[in-house]
Amino acid sequence: MTGRIAVIVINYRRVADTLECLDSLRHVAAPEFDVFLVDNGSSASDVAQLNDYVTRHPERITFTAFSRNHGFTGAHNRLFEQLVPHDRYEFFLLLNNDTVVEPDFLARMLARINRERRIEMVAARVMQYANRDEVDNLGITFYKCGLASNRKSPDDPLLGPSGNCALYTTDLLRQVYRVSGEYFDEQFFCYAEDTDLAWRAVLLGYRAAYAEDAQIYHKGSVASGGPNSDFVLYHGIRNSLFMLVKDVPAWFLGRNLFWMLALHGAILLRYTIKGKLGIVFRLYRDFLRGVLVMRRKRRLIQPQRQISLREAGQRISQQFYERGYLLGALRDLY
Repeated sequence: MTGRIAVIVINYRRVADTLECLDSLRHVAAPEFDVFLVDNGSSASDVAQLNDYVTRHPERITFTAFSRNHGFTGAHNRLFEQLVPHDRYEFFLLLNNDTVVEPDFLARMLARINRERRIEMVAARVMQYANRDEVDNLGITFYKCGLASNRKSPDDPLLGPSGNCALYTTDLLRQVYRVSGEYFDEQFFCYAEDTDLAWRAVLLGYRAAYAEDAQIYHKGSVASGGPNSDFVLYHGIRNSLFMLVKDVPAWFLGRNLFWMLALHGAILLRYTIKGKLGIVFRLYRDFLRGVLVMRRKRRLIQPQRQISLREAGQRISQQFYERGYLLGALRDLY
C-alpha cells in the first residue's frame, strides 16, 4: 500500500496525554503519513502548548483549534469534509489522544487492507496503558442484547474497529457518506459512533480485519470522566439505542427483543439502586425524542443493504453480552 495516510488526533483538555501520543507517532518512520491535530474547544493554555509543540515539530502536522467542543463526531466530520472529497489521502487513521503507539503499528494495520475482499477497515491490538499485558480492545463486538463492547478475544466476532484506533479507506468513508449523508452521526456527539459507522459500512458490504501485531496502549475515557461517569453512561446507552433504530436489520430486533428488554430492565434497576435514576431517566427520554430522526436515517440506509441477513448475522455474537458482565453487575450491586 503506497497511498497517502491522514492521521487524526483530537485534544480535549488533556494536552499532556496528547503530547505523549504525538511523541510516540514521531517514532513511526514508515509508512509516511500526515498528522491532523485538532483542539476541540479546550483552554487557551492547551492551545498554546499544542501550538508550541507544532512549532518545534512542524513536520507533517497541521493544527486546527476549534472555539468550542464539537464532540468526537463533529471534530472528525469537519476534517473529513475538508479532506475526503479531494482524493489527497487514500487512508484515514483515527487515533485517540490518550494512546501511545508502537513504531510499526501503522504498517501492520495497513497490511491488512484487502480491497478485493472489501476489507477496508482495520482494528489494532489495543492494550491497557497502565497494565500492558491486559487487553483494552481488539475492535468492536456486537452482542444479541443490542449493545456493542470492546472485543476481548480474537474468537469473538469483529464488527469493526474501535474509534480509539481505527483505519479506514477513503473509499469506505466516501460511500458511507454517499448513502447516509454523514460520516459520523453528530447527534451521537461521542460513544457508539464507531459502532454506528461500522454497521453502515458492513451493510454496504465492507468487512473489517484485525491486525494482531499492530500494538498500541490506551489510557481510556480520560477526557470524559472515566468509564463509570454519568457522561459515559448517558451517551453510551442513549447512542446504542439510536444505533439499533438506525442501523440494525429488523430480523435481529425481532429475534432478540427479549434479550434487549432484559438488558435495559437490568440497566434501570442497577442504576436506580446506585442513585442514578435521574441520568437514566434523561437518557431514555432523550432517546425517545430522537427516535423519529433515527427512523428517517434508517430509511436512507436499509434499502442500500448489499449483504444477506445471514452475512449480517455472522457479525453478531451469540452471547448475551461480554463475558463477566452479569457477575460484575451483581457484585457492583451487592
